[in-house]
Parts: sequence; structure tokens; C-alpha cells
Amino acid sequence: MSFSVANLGMAESDNTSVQVALRIRPLIHNEISKGFQNILEVFPELNQVKIKSSDKAFTYNFVFDTNIEQEEFYKKSVQDVIQNLFKGYNVTILAYGQTGSGKTHSMGTAYSGQESKGVIPRAVTDIFNFIKDNFTYDFTVTVSFMELYQEVLYDLLAMKPRDQCAVEIREDAKSIIIPGLTEQPVSSASQALEYLIKGSQGRATSSTNMNAQSSRSHAIFTINISMQKKDNSATNRTAKFHLVDLAGSERSKKTGATGQTFKEGVNINKGLLALGNVISALGDEKTQNGYISYRDSNLTRLLKDSLGGNSITLMIACVSPADYNLEETLSTLRYADRARKIKNKPVINQDPKVAEINRLTKLVQQLRLELVGQGGPIICQAELELLKKEASDLKQKNHLLNIKLSTSLRDNTVLFERIHLLESRNEVLLEKLKEIQAEYNVTLNTLNHSIDKSDVTAIKETVNKLESIQAHLTDINTEQEQTLKELRKHEADNYRSSKGEESNSESEINEKQECHTAQQIALNTELQEVMRNLVLKERLAEYISANTCYSVDYNMIGDCENKISDLEKEKQELLNQLKSAHSTGASAKIAEQRRKRVQELENQIQELNKKVIEQARLIKLKEKDEEKMKQLNKEIVSMKKMKVDLMKKMKTESDKFRAWKNQRERELLKLKDQDRKRLNQISKMETMHTRQQNVLKRKVEEAAAINKRLKDALAKRKAVQDMKVSAKGDRIVEWVEEAAAINKRLKDALAKRKAVQDMKVSAKGDRIVEWINHELDLHVNILDAQLTLNGLLEDRALLHNQLDNLKKEAHEDSPEIKQLEEDIALRSTQIQDLQQKILDSDEDSKVLNRFDNIQTMSDAKLGLKSLFDAVSTIKKSSFACENRIQELENVIFEKEQNVQREQNVQRIIDSFKEKEMDHFNNLKEYEEKIAILLKRVDVEGQEEHIKQVLNIQQSSIDKAEQEKRDLQTEIESLKAKIAQIQNVAAQEKENLSVKENKKPGKKLKKKIEIEEAVILESDVSFEDNPNVDPDWRNTPLAKKIQKIRGVSDIQPQDRLKRSSEGGCTCKGNCSTRNCGCRRTTKICSINCKCAEVTCSNRDQLLSDSDSKETSEHLKVPQVLEMSKMKTRRLQL
Repeated sequence: MSFSVANLGMAESDNTSVQVALRIRPLIHNEISKGFQNILEVFPELNQVKIKSSDKAFTYNFVFDTNIEQEEFYKKSVQDVIQNLFKGYNVTILAYGQTGSGKTHSMGTAYSGQESKGVIPRAVTDIFNFIKDNFTYDFTVTVSFMELYQEVLYDLLAMKPRDQCAVEIREDAKSIIIPGLTEQPVSSASQALEYLIKGSQGRATSSTNMNAQSSRSHAIFTINISMQKKDNSATNRTAKFHLVDLAGSERSKKTGATGQTFKEGVNINKGLLALGNVISALGDEKTQNGYISYRDSNLTRLLKDSLGGNSITLMIACVSPADYNLEETLSTLRYADRARKIKNKPVINQDPKVAEINRLTKLVQQLRLELVGQGGPIICQAELELLKKEASDLKQKNHLLNIKLSTSLRDNTVLFERIHLLESRNEVLLEKLKEIQAEYNVTLNTLNHSIDKSDVTAIKETVNKLESIQAHLTDINTEQEQTLKELRKHEADNYRSSKGEESNSESEINEKQECHTAQQIALNTELQEVMRNLVLKERLAEYISANTCYSVDYNMIGDCENKISDLEKEKQELLNQLKSAHSTGASAKIAEQRRKRVQELENQIQELNKKVIEQARLIKLKEKDEEKMKQLNKEIVSMKKMKVDLMKKMKTESDKFRAWKNQRERELLKLKDQDRKRLNQISKMETMHTRQQNVLKRKVEEAAAINKRLKDALAKRKAVQDMKVSAKGDRIVEWVEEAAAINKRLKDALAKRKAVQDMKVSAKGDRIVEWINHELDLHVNILDAQLTLNGLLEDRALLHNQLDNLKKEAHEDSPEIKQLEEDIALRSTQIQDLQQKILDSDEDSKVLNRFDNIQTMSDAKLGLKSLFDAVSTIKKSSFACENRIQELENVIFEKEQNVQREQNVQRIIDSFKEKEMDHFNNLKEYEEKIAILLKRVDVEGQEEHIKQVLNIQQSSIDKAEQEKRDLQTEIESLKAKIAQIQNVAAQEKENLSVKENKKPGKKLKKKIEIEEAVILESDVSFEDNPNVDPDWRNTPLAKKIQKIRGVSDIQPQDRLKRSSEGGCTCKGNCSTRNCGCRRTTKICSINCKCAEVTCSNRDQLLSDSDSKETSEHLKVPQVLEMSKMKTRRLQL
């Protein structure tokens, strides 16, 4: 960690607002397979996130995209907050978001030693690293781990069964106290992490559709740190580090929670709702100083100090980017935005006795200084005000100088860029000029030589070369003009940017301006140093280049060596000749000449050797100088690159600051506009209040005037009554009449005022009723849109599954795949459109101020009455629809039973048909056998008997064929009736589904009397057979009913409904119009209480067909039996 004990000051933290770090998890595989799309767009440089389908954007202290790593997330957002622990401040880090958004992953409460460590393991490691590196303090560290499960607080580190680990929450005047909570002392990070793992294993978790390991409780891991300086016991400080992993808000439709998991989700949502209310109240400037409902939940009681209390708090808001979680994501973003507005009041935690001792010690020292004449200064209020004014003026001047300095630095950067641009262009031009100068010299020499020789061809070539030189010069001029244009454009851009920066600044912008200026000064100083070193290097390179202008002739060394070798040979030859001449006794003169020649050769060889050595030394020097030049050129290139990088960095930082400043100024303008609108609204409300006060005042004055007139009239009446009875009766009558007139006028005025008030109340009531109806319609439309949105999301997921299956089976260019992709794109567009409309409705913000229009008790009563009427109407319609649906379900149930009975009859008929076919096959075989037997029997004396047998056989066959035809006709008619019943049942089901899809406020108008009649015509009735049913008992009640109805031989059917459900209650045969069914032109059904046998209003076709069917069913076995008997006789 980058902080030390030297930083542990006594000053309070400057930033008391709750900081918010937004973290967006990536899309998981399940979401990708269902086609869910990313709806969040991140701007890291602005710490801003925007919803793609709308213009809603939110700015936080930190914003992290989906690709952020755990370590980077921790270092950027959390690590700097931890240093406040060692200053004596409480620190809280809490994770907030919906279920499955990555809170536990970010916090690391489920730590098990893997590499992807969360905030808690990394923070614990950094805390103990700091303690290890600082020896001037004595540290004592303890840890505790608790979870809030269904509003009950459990100690996760207690060595007891879970049901005995519950602890209570207590409060004192300063903070929350949890008696009996286990606090384990730790001395290393590994020991603390062991307790973290141990407590995590005891947490309540469960699996849902959105998260395989969903936390079902809120977890709080607390680290208590006590610090005492070794050489000063009066500097004892304590700090608490709370790391909170909140359970995620969830919806049972998405999580699929049932049973105990559903109850857990309900309690989680209750606690988070209370937390959201506290955050909203603390984030609202109007209610910050009012009552905050911390006691609504144990969760808010535990987080009381973290939200608006003695703590430095960082909220980690975790969200999902999938579009089907848009509502939950938007809610989390709004809560996090409100949390940024919460102002905490952190103080250094110090023992009050020690703090009092320190205060008294300072007071004693100050009094002692005052006694010796060097005490504290005598404060003069006027001088203090003057000093404050001077300080303010100096601060303002300092701010102006900072702005000017920033402007100068920006201009300086522009000049550096211009110089760099000119230098680069200048180097290019110098190189080209050198080339042109060399070419010009060569051309001039060639031209002079050609003129001397009068060579026309050479002169023409020289002229062409001069023209090419002229073209090069023209190119150089063009490049120079282009450079000037670029310089002008660069200056214009910088002028526009500097002009755009001129605006009013606020405190935050001023602070940022000072930081930016300091950074630019540091960069400018570094740039100046680099440029100074660059100039020195370039000068050194020029000096070395100037000193290495001597030329080295590499060929000369070779020539000298060759000459030396030749001279050595010549010398050796002369020496050999001298030896030979000395031996032969040649003349001395020749020998002397040869000796002189040898000496000359030796001198020449020495001179040549000196030249070779000198040239070798020059070559070595040149190589060293060239090596130095290469090194200097590398350093110069590196320094130029560093200079360019510094200039780019300065420009980039200036551009970033300018963009940030413009953004902040836009936000300030927006806030000022909102403030102006708020002030206008306040002024309007004040005007309205004034008008209401005037109206009330006028009404009070009118009432007072009327009351005064009434008192006057009563006084006059009393005066009249008190007058003595005299002979002047007319005067008394006048007084009485005057009093009566006054009383009448008073009554008229009161009646008139009451009528006016009634008219106002009526108009106001109509307005409130209209407003409530409008709000209800709007809310219902929003709910419809949400249901439609859920349906579209499910459709898109289904289409994605189909597309994946098709891609596995078919080719990618298949038209079915293209059609599915177009359908998915269409669904996505519809989803974005609906999400945009839901966001535009802004239902969450309207809930807070929905009832602002109701300002008086009378308005509230009218609103409640209107809501009561609307709810009553909806309930009435709902009951009617439920009754109708129940009736239709009963009708469908009856029809299904009828269809089942018809199917049973069809199966019986099919079985008889199969038996009949078997019988006819047997008859056919018997006939063939009889024919064979007849051929073998003697014809004589048997003809008459054979004829009789054949006649009997033929009559039996004809009768069986006739019965077969009758059975086939009956089967066809029964099949037609079954088809008709199935069609009617299908139509009834369709009508019922249509009715269920309609809105509950509308009445059902579909009538099915005709369908019921058709179905009743084809019903097959089966009576209970008491002889067959083993459970039937002939009770006295059954005998009595049979006696009353006169049909004791028939048992009544079990009916689903009585007369209250639509049937008649006739005791007779339903032949008169007294029968309710006959009066309404209906046919009696199974819902009627009349006897089926005696009722004349029932369908006789069914009973006839049933009797015929029964008789036929009885005939078929008889015919088969007779046929078998005849066959046996023939065989005999």
C-alpha cells in the first residue's frame, strides 16, 4: 500500500459523501444462448454509464466495464479508501444489486483460496502488510462475521449450533451494540481469512433459476483495529472496517423460487425496500434533516452509521447488462445515484478521556504562554474580517493567476509543437538543399567544361539538370507553404479550444483547474529540462562533427605497406650484394655506394612506418568519434521522442481537462436550469398559497361580517324584547319584522355560500376523479407493456434455441436460418421499443410524487371514494367473469364426459363389429364344409332334408346380413354424433380461451344456449344400476325422493349443480310454461331437478337411440348364439 504512518493526521476526511463504484458483470452463457443483448454503454473517461435504448445516463465516482479484473477493480476503487482506517475513521464497503449480479464475487465473502480474490481478502492482506511495516504503533486486530437471515442476526464464528447463534441488536446514544457477538483476535492475514472461510461455509445459500449459488442472507464481515503509539499512550485510536455483502433483490417469476426459498426472497426484498427508503430519504435534500426510518428493518439498523453516520462509505453497485434485467438494473442505478448524495459525518474514534486530557493539556500550555506574555494572540474581530477579506482577495487573485498560468502553459505547449514542426520541416529542407547544392556544383563544373569544349550535347544535358534543380526548388517552396498552412490551422484550433474554455467556474472546477495547472507545470518543467539536455547534446554532436573533419586515406596505408615491402626487398638485395662483394673482394667504392643506399632505404622505411602508424591512429580516432556520434545521435533521437511524448501528453491532458471542464459546465448549467425551474415552481406554489390565503381570509371576513350582523340583529331583538310593553305596538311589530328580514337575508347568504362551496367541491371532485382514472389507465397500460415485454423476451429466447438447433443441422445460408435471424432482429427491435416506452413513463419517480395533487383532507376523501368505486366495479366484473368462467368450465367438463361416453359406446360397437366379422368368417367356413359334406353324402333319399337345411341356413344368413346392415347404419349415425359433439366442445374451449384473454372490466355477452341444445341432443345417458353397483344403498331419503317423484324404480343421477346454477325445479313432467326451461325456450339438462323419465322437455332422440342401441346390443349376441347352434347341428 502507498500510505504510511506519517500520513495519519488528525484532520477529518475532506470527502464525506458516499462514494459509488459501478461494476457491470459480463453476459453469462445462458443469457447469450437465449439472445439477450447488452443494454449498457460505458464511458470510462467520464465515469459514466448510459442505457442504449434511451437517453438516461448516470455518473459515479468509478465505472468499470465487463472486462475489468479483480485486482484492477480493487486498486482503483478500494485501496485508497482503506488508508482512512489508520487515521481513526470507520470505513464501510457494501455491495448492492440484484441477485446474480456479482456482489459475492466482487466482495469475496465466498473466498476459498482461488486466484480471483475479492475485496475482503485483498483488503485484509493490505491491512496486515501495513501493520507489518509500521513499528511505531501497537496494533490489536479482531474480526467478527455475522449474517442477517430473515430479520434474525446470526453469529457465524460462534462455536455453537446454528439455532443457538442468534444475537440481539442493541442501541446506545452513539452507535449500535451487539452483545454476545464473537470477536476473534487475529495476528496475520491468513488467520483472518481462515475465519472468513469458516464463516462463509455457514451462510445460508440456495439455487435459483438466476444463480446456482444465491445468497439468502446479508453478510457483514467486520475488522476492529486498535492503534496506540509506543512513545505516547495518549494517542489511542480505534477503527471499524465493515465489509457488507447484501443479498440480491429478486423476483419470484424470474428466480422460480418456491416454498422456503420464496419466503427468504420475500424477507430479502423487505430489508432492501427499507434500505432503499433510507437511501432515498438521505439523498433527498428536503428530508435529510427530518426523521429517517432506520428502525423499519434490522438491516438499516446495522447500516445506520454507514449511511449518514460516522463512517466513510463506498458502495459497490453491481448490475447485469442483459436487456431482460433492464428494470432491476435501472432501479440499482437510481439507488446508487441517490446514494452519492448522502453526506456522512465521519469523526476520528478516540477514547473520550484521552481526548479530554489532550484538550486540557493544550489549554494549560496556552495559559502558560499567556502568563509569560507570549500567549495566544488577542483576536480583533475587525482585523479578523480584514484578514478574511484579504485572504479571499488573494485566493481570487491566485485563481486568476492559475487560469493565466494554465493559458500560458497551453500557449507554451502550442509554441513547442510549432517549433517541433518547424524543426522537422527544416531538417528535411536542409537535406534537400544540400543535395541541390552538390548537384548544382557538379552541374556548374560540367557546364564550364562543356563551354570550354563547345560541346552542345553536354550543354543541353546541363540545362536539363538545371531545370530539374529549379523543379526541386519549386517543391521546396510548395512544402514551405504547406507547412505554413498547417501552422495556421494548428493555431486556429488552439484558439478555438482556448476560446471554448472561457466560462464561469465553480469550486470543483477550480480545484480541478489547480490540479491540472500543477500537472502541466510539472510536465512543462520536465519538457524544459529535456529540451535543455537536447540542445547540449546537439551542440556536442556539432562540435564532434566539426573536429572530425580530417580525412583518412585508407589506400595510403596499403600503398605505404607495399612500398615498405619493396624497400625491404631492395635493402635485403643490397645487403646480400654487400656480403657477396665482401667475399669476392669487389671495389670499395661500389660497396660504399651500396651502404649509402641501404641507409637511405632504412630512412625511407622509417618514414613510411611513421606514416602508417599516424594513419592507424587517425583511423582509431575517427572510429571513436563516429561511435560517439552514433551514441549521441541515439540519445538525441530518444530525447526528441521524449520531447514529442511530453508535448503529446501535455496536449492530451489539456484536451482531457477541457472535455471534463465542458462536461462539468454543462452539468452545472443543467443543475442551474433545474434550480431555476424549482424556484419558479416554488414561486408558483407561493403565489397559489397566497391566493388561497387571500380567499380564506376573505371568507373569514365574510363570515365575521355575517356574524356581526347576526349579533346586531340579536341585540336589536333583545332590545325589542326588553322594551316595556306599551301602547305603541306598531313599533314592536316593526322591530320584529326587521329582525325576521335580517334573519332571512342571513339564511339566503349562508345558502348561497354553501351552494358556491358545493359547486367548487363538485368541480374539484370531478377533477380528482378524472386524474385518478387517468393514473389507473396509465398504470394498467404500463403493466400490459411489461407483460408484453416478458412475452417478447420468451419468444426471442425460443427463436434463439431454434436457430442454434438449425445451425447444427442445416447450412448457414439456409432460408429458414435467415428467416429466424430476421424474426430475432424484429423481436429485439420491439423489445427496445417497449423498454424505451417503459423508461419514458418513469413510473418509479412518479410513485414518489403521484399523490402531490391531493393536498387537503377533502381531496383525499374524494380520491379514496373514487378508488373504492373503481375497485368495487372491478371486483364486481371480476366476480361475474369468474362465475361465467366456472360455468363454462362445468359445461366443458360435461361435454368432455359426453364425449368420453360416446367414445366408450364407439369402442363397444367396434368390439361387436369385430365379433360379427369373426362370426361371418366362421359361417363362411361352415358353409364350405357343408358343401364338401354334401358332395360326399349320397344324394338319394336326402334331397328333401338338404333343401330344408339350406332354406333354414339361407334365412339365417339373410337375417344376419340385415342385422349387419342395421349395425353399420347405427355405427355411422353414432360416428356423426361423436364428431358433432367434438366440434361443439372444441368451439366451447375456444370461446372460453377468448373470454379469459379479455380484460376483467368487461361483461361476458356470449350465449351458448344453441350449442347446449345441440350437445344435449347427442348426450348418451347411462343410469345407475343398483343391482350392479356394490356401493349403492337404498336409504330412507332415496325412498322418499322416489316416492315423491313416482319413479321408485329409477335412481337419481348425481348432478354437478342444483337449481341455483341454471336448471328448473319442476316436480312434474315439465309440460307447462311453469317450467323455467320451457318458458325460456330451453331444453332441460342435467342441471335440472326434474325426473329424466317423466320430463317431456328433454330430447327423446337420445333416449330412443339409447334404447335401440341397447336392444341391438342384446340382439347381436342372440343372433350369434343361434348361428352357432345351427352350425353345430349341421356338423352333427
